[in-house]
Amino acid sequence: AAGSYSANVTITETSQNGRIRRTILPVTLSVTGSAAAPSIHLSMSSLTFSGTAGSTNPAPKTFSISNTGGGTLTWTVNDTAGWLILSPTSGTNTGSVPASIAASGLAAGTYSTTVTVSAPGATAKTLAVTLAITQATSTSGFSVSPASLAYTGTVGGPNQVLGVTLTNSGTSIVTVTWFDSINWLI
Repeated sequence: AAGSYSANVTITETSQNGRIRRTILPVTLSVTGSAAAPSIHLSMSSLTFSGTAGSTNPAPKTFSISNTGGGTLTWTVNDTAGWLILSPTSGTNTGSVPASIAASGLAAGTYSTTVTVSAPGATAKTLAVTLAITQATSTSGFSVSPASLAYTGTVGGPNQVLGVTLTNSGTSIVTVTWFDSINWLI
């Protein structure tokens, strides 16, 4: 057990003429407790992301790793999902790990993975990650501005140019073709 121990060792020497000589040698031993092992602590137990198919990636989220034990915690993080990006993937003692999503090409649905944080001498910890991708709603339509055109001119004067703005009011691509039967409108 941890503590200090002491004893004496007696060395006895007998000479050729029969004389006995004794020497006492003190011996001490100090035993310290073993160093506490490192222990992984995660700032959260899960991460949840949501997005829309074909849209921008969800905002990144960050989790923290700390050592709640003794010694040095040399940690690594890993997962097996191609859509989850973790960086950095290793560190010492405390650190923050941003988790971001690469949703490009993912169909609507729910995706799950587990991030494993491990370190020599420590029990590994896991972090559940869920990504919900919803189907984009498709709408089409456009608006025209202004709602009408009014030209004024003088005989022999310059042509008047007025603009029309077409705005896509939906999420689907709209192709617009201008057609009119007015022969003096160019």
